[in-house]
Amino acid sequence: MNDPGTARAGVWTRPVLRAVLAAEGVSMLGSSLTVVAVPWLMLTTTGSARDMGLVMAAQLAGTTVVGVLGASWAGRAGPRRVMLLGDACRGTLIALVPVLISAGALAVPLTATAMFVFGAIMAPYAAAQQAMLPDVVGEDETLLSRATAALQGAMRLSMTLGPPLAGLLVGLLGPVPVILADAASFALSLLVLRRFLPRTTPAAPRPSRLGAAGVRALFAEPLTATWSLALVCSEFAWQGLFAALPVVALEFGDRGPTVAGVLSGAFGAAALTGTLLVGPLLRRLPAPVLATGGRVLLALCFLGLLLPLGLAAVLGCLVLAGLLNGVSSAPVAAVRALRLPAAVRAEALTVGTAVALAGGTCGLLVSSTTIQPGGARTVFAVLAVAQVTAAVLHVAGLVALRRTTGAAPRRPPDAPPPSSSREADRPAGHPVPEEFR
Repeated sequence: MNDPGTARAGVWTRPVLRAVLAAEGVSMLGSSLTVVAVPWLMLTTTGSARDMGLVMAAQLAGTTVVGVLGASWAGRAGPRRVMLLGDACRGTLIALVPVLISAGALAVPLTATAMFVFGAIMAPYAAAQQAMLPDVVGEDETLLSRATAALQGAMRLSMTLGPPLAGLLVGLLGPVPVILADAASFALSLLVLRRFLPRTTPAAPRPSRLGAAGVRALFAEPLTATWSLALVCSEFAWQGLFAALPVVALEFGDRGPTVAGVLSGAFGAAALTGTLLVGPLLRRLPAPVLATGGRVLLALCFLGLLLPLGLAAVLGCLVLAGLLNGVSSAPVAAVRALRLPAAVRAEALTVGTAVALAGGTCGLLVSSTTIQPGGARTVFAVLAVAQVTAAVLHVAGLVALRRTTGAAPRRPPDAPPPSSSREADRPAGHPVPEEFR
């Protein structure tokens, strides 16, 4: 049973949560548009696929390299400030891209630099999203899992609709108006978040260099340590799979491009559906059990890709994998976040996000460089090993949790129990934000 404070938290924060979901959905939709528009503008302006690749790689490098370096700052600044600064900086940078691309000989280095900084903001921002949710919905695993699923659902819906819409708009208007629309989406998100995000007092910062306090927090107990390593393995497998899909689709002859689109779209739709099932499933299963069970079944889906499958069977595996990913991602994020001390939660999540994305980068490189000489079956074997390893780590973390606590915890280690009826009427361990007093 949830305590009265967490139950009430799900009621009096609902307008805030809806506003945050709308803001993040809008900004993610804008970003999905530029996934198509920026490479297209770069390619048509410079005529070089190599230059286009360098610019897009710079964004990924910024996310993985600077993410760890910025973890300490993210912990001191707090989720609200990180998200507001993130929207302001990313909106400005993306608006400058059309100008930078037209800068002649300096177009590539200037645009690559802007995209590097753009990517560098991604890890702190993604971690701030996770760290912000307990301030909005409270410290209860079930409520936090449902809120995380809602956030992921809004983002996945935007990511599903964005690329097809971008292709249509770029064809009608050209890439520059589409890029400027993305800048406007960040501005709108900034205004909404500034108005609705709770103004909670940040925890006292701890001295830390290069995210050292965050790393220590991630490995302070078995569950956070094993699940953080599992997310690295899982991200390796996902990015490797996405890189392999276009090559796998070519095996189906002239239908290759269509098949690639169908496979990617089916996975995205299934993942979105999975997020909608999180709430009903949490009424029957504790969040740690749902997270672990989903990851174990997900590993079986990857093992299924090793079989000699036809198109329908491959599509079925991807749909099931997307569904299980949607079901398990939110509980994984919520349970891990609540096991981290609030004082270093943002810093720890920033480090974890950056390292997981680094694992994804490795998976993308391994898949793209080995699939032609080794074949799809070899790549699928490597990715299956990574996903099975992730499942084993999730099970190990759950077993360790059961041994140490006897049950899934309902509050983080540093959250004191309610000491009065007045305190019991708000989320455990968090003051009521001024907006709700």
